[in-house]
Amino acid sequence: MFNKLTKNKKGQREEELPQDHDGLPDSRNPYGLCPRCNKQSSFDILGSLPATFDSGYIVNNSGQNRRTLIDQVTSMECRNCHQPVIVIEQEYVGDSPSNKRHSGGHINYRGFFWWPFQGMNLSTDIPDNIQKILQEAKITFSSQCYRASAVMSRRTLEAITVDKGEAEGVLAKRIENLISKGILDKNLGEWATEIRLIGNSGAHFDPINSVEKEDANQIILFIEELIKYVYVMPAEIARRRKK
Repeated sequence: MFNKLTKNKKGQREEELPQDHDGLPDSRNPYGLCPRCNKQSSFDILGSLPATFDSGYIVNNSGQNRRTLIDQVTSMECRNCHQPVIVIEQEYVGDSPSNKRHSGGHINYRGFFWWPFQGMNLSTDIPDNIQKILQEAKITFSSQCYRASAVMSRRTLEAITVDKGEAEGVLAKRIENLISKGILDKNLGEWATEIRLIGNSGAHFDPINSVEKEDANQIILFIEELIKYVYVMPAEIARRRKK
């Protein structure tokens, strides 16, 4: 997901535009979604510092020895909100991590951890306890802990069922009850069942049934849509009626 690019993007006057990148920025791809303002943007690199040294050295053009890196920390400024974003990046040679065996290639750095965490500003229409669980799902996703993220997404779903009056019985039955009450649309209920199943696979050790990044990301996106349907849209409609 994080490296889908559209090459040679042009504007109406054939000017160069930032490439579409549905992931987060790093020094290899200094454009994408800003985790602060959640807008597609391009980024200026403010600077980098070593995060983890390797055991080797290289000689630079001036004849000085430089310690080789495994990771570095890079600060980048979003051109939309003008705030810094911090990314921890692993050094690659070509398409291989530099601390693994490789045959040579261009040195580049690829992000694997970003600060601040993406999508942490949630609507005040969402109950506090549900916000906290969903934020934990997002934090574990940003930390590449996809099993843990799936489990927390499932817990978010459980918290929603409790908040809507279904606190007893297994989660599958609670979802059915919410559908029968009209609180959940049938299609949303089917997706909720998928979250329950993926969350179950994350909670129990099974070397075959691993939770992939795309799985964890998709269930977070669905949880957000579910929350819009259950909490945000009704609250917005109520506010408009009062006006």
